[in-house]
Parts: sequence; C-alpha cells; structure tokens
Amino acid sequence: MPADLKYMYEKILEAAGGADNISALGCCMTRFRFTVKNEELVKVEALRRIRDVAGYFYSGVQHQLIVGPSTSTKLVAYFNERHSFNTLDGKPRAGIKISPDDFAAAAKASVKRKYSSRISRACGKIGNIFLPLIPAYIGCGLIIGIGNLLSKTLLVNDPNVVALLEILGRGIFFYLSAIVGYNANKEFGGSPALGLAFAGILNAPQLSSVTLFGSTFVAGKGGVLAVLFVCWVGSMLEKRLRSWIRGSMEMFLTPMLTILIVGPLALLFIQPLAGWLSDGLSSVTQELLARGGVPVGAVLGGTFLPLVMLGVHQSLVPIHQQLMDSIGSNPLFPILCMAGAGQVGAAFAVLFKTKNARFKTLIKNALPVGLLGIGEPLIYGVTLPLFKPFIAACIGAAFGGAVVASFHVASAIPFGVSGLVLLLALANTHSVVFYAVGYLTAVLAGFTFAWWLGFDDPPAEDAN
Repeated sequence: MPADLKYMYEKILEAAGGADNISALGCCMTRFRFTVKNEELVKVEALRRIRDVAGYFYSGVQHQLIVGPSTSTKLVAYFNERHSFNTLDGKPRAGIKISPDDFAAAAKASVKRKYSSRISRACGKIGNIFLPLIPAYIGCGLIIGIGNLLSKTLLVNDPNVVALLEILGRGIFFYLSAIVGYNANKEFGGSPALGLAFAGILNAPQLSSVTLFGSTFVAGKGGVLAVLFVCWVGSMLEKRLRSWIRGSMEMFLTPMLTILIVGPLALLFIQPLAGWLSDGLSSVTQELLARGGVPVGAVLGGTFLPLVMLGVHQSLVPIHQQLMDSIGSNPLFPILCMAGAGQVGAAFAVLFKTKNARFKTLIKNALPVGLLGIGEPLIYGVTLPLFKPFIAACIGAAFGGAVVASFHVASAIPFGVSGLVLLLALANTHSVVFYAVGYLTAVLAGFTFAWWLGFDDPPAEDAN
C-alpha cells in the first residue's frame, strides 16, 4: 500500500520543530534525511512512531528516517513542492520545484556509530563518486548477464544478437574513467572538467609511443584507482593555485598550470603507483578467493553487514571495479550479497515469531525490497533493533558466503543490483546455479539461527 505522503509530511514537520527549523533535506535510495537549526526542538520519539517509518537514527548532524525505496524520493519532492529547502550539500533551492530524480543519486549516509571521522569522510566521498553510476551499472549489468545466459541457450546460433547485447551491456565501461574523473574532481573540490582531462591523459592510446626518463607509459594502467588519486592531487593543486593567482588571468593560468604540473606527475609517479596497488589488490583478492574457499567466503559474507553499519563498505567499490578490469567479472560481490540473504531469513523468523501486529506489518513491507537487495529497511527497522536477529543474519550470510566462494560464483557487474535480481547479472550459468544455492543456504541459516536465538518481542507501542 503506497505511503500517505501528506500524513508523513505533516508528522515529520511537527516532530522536527516546524518548517522554519529544517535547514536542509535530501534522501538516498531508502532514507529521508534532514538537518535542523535547533536540535532541542526535534522530538525523536515522535519521529520513530510515524506510520510507514521503518526506523530512525541520527548520523553526524542528520536525522534519517528509513521509509523505503520510491517513498524517500517522493517524500523529498513533496516537501520541496511546498517549501524551498536547501539540499544537504548546502546548495540553495529557492523558488525551484524539485523532482524525485534530483535526489535519486544521493550518497548513502552512515549510521550512528563511534568511528573515525576521516574514514567516514573518505568512504562518503567514494560513495558520492560512484553511487551516481548505479543506474547505468544496473542497466548494463543486467544486459550483460542476460546476454551471457542467452548466448549459451536460446541465442547459440545467433552471434550478431549476442554481440549487440555485449555492446549495449558494456556501454558504461567505455567512458567509465572519464565519468569517474568528472565526479571525483567535483567531489574533491576541483573543476569537474579537469577531472575529464586527467582521465583522458591517463587513458590516451598515444601513451604507448611515449618514453620519458626511460619510462614507457601504459594507457589505462591503474584503472579507476589511478584516476581517483590523480584527481585528488589535481584538485588540491587547483585550489591552491586559485588562491595564489589573482585577477582575470586566474581563469586561464589555473587550469593550464594544473594540467601541466599534474599531468607529468601523474604519468611518472601516480599512475605506476596506482597500477601496482590495483594489481596487488586484485591479485590478493583473487588468491584469497581461489585458495581460501569456505573460510574466506564465510568471513567475507559474515562481516559485511557490520561494514555496512559502519559506513566503510563504500571503500570496497574501487576493488569491485578493479576485479572487473582485471578478469572481466567480480567474484567478490556475490559473496557480499549473501549478507542480504541472511537478513531475509532472519526477518522471516521474526515475522513468524512476533506477536506484535504492527511489527508484522513493518516486516511484510520491508521483506519484498529485501529480496530485491535493498537491505536498509530490514537492518534498521527489524534485525538491528532486536540485535539477536542481526547476529543470526550475519551467521546466515557466513553460510551463504562459504557456498558462493567455494563454487567460484562471479557476477558480470562490479556492484549495484543484489539480492535475487543479481541472478540476472551473473557471469555464467554455473554462477547462476550456485548463487541460488548460496542464497537459499543463507536464508535458511539466517532463519534457523534467528529462531533458535530468539529475541525480545517489542510491545505494540515500540514497534518502530
């Protein structure tokens, strides 16, 4: 049943201290987020008890409500049709009507935990760089996966259609470095267009014919890691130059000097270092998965939910992309997806055991999106508040991760879709079969351990 946006709008405003107390708002895929001017006016318990709010937490300076996919963007649009709130990045919205699409690519915020602010900011920046790419990753990844399956079944004798599907599926990867460079330079505070220039320099085909100081360059070496490092250095230099150079010449000298200085530095030092690091990360990950089997899969699967809680899971995104660049598939991502499967199993156990009608409704609303790979409503609305089911979900994920790792399942997409949807974006039919086996294993294990460990059933008034 669709959420009542008018009701949620009125209740949130009331609990937040009124429209005048809200300084900025936005959303990610499943969360409505806002900041306020006076924290003393916010009624946290009232926010928790709003109907259709699966969970509440406070992160940094943000109040975050778990409302589920689609509802989050619609709710932000509903607010901005009636007010002119700033976005969470501080940009004014005076007089502008906001559509849900303006917020769909916002970065996921981390939960309320005590952890290093530097790590938090670094992971947040990585997320802001890559999360806008998710729609393209999803679309292209599904086409690649479906094409792989069809090429071995219905399209065995039709290579032209298979080739066309391959072209369509690889679309995002052709200009990936340029897109990452644009987003990275923007996120690091530099000019986005210079990020495009840095990516172009690192991937120029002519590099193979240039030798400088005895070094022969390799186009594309280091992949997205090289682009990230170069954009970080380049944006720092650009900002420094803008503070030093005054007058009208600044707009000419700053970009030229930035490229002239950072370009050679990138080719001689940053790109080789990033290449060594990316190759090392890829090799170590492949070696662990190839030789570690069950234990490594269990550890990776079982610890991913805590990483999501701490907000550091974003730091794995470059590793996912590097695996795709190195071997053309990603054996790590399907293991981590078992975290969602374990949580689905634990949530089913809670659904069958709880006597709280309101809590049952919450779980029923969160389970469908959980099966599709969107886990926040289940984490923050069900398993984590009850704690023991969260532990059971981690155990279930460990079982599933062990199965997926031991059978060398690989996806045709770096990251993006997960849950049951990932069945359509796997590298081959072998991976489809054993991902399904791993997923079912994780669900059953999560259910079994959640049932066995039990939980304190919340009274009706504490269901949210």
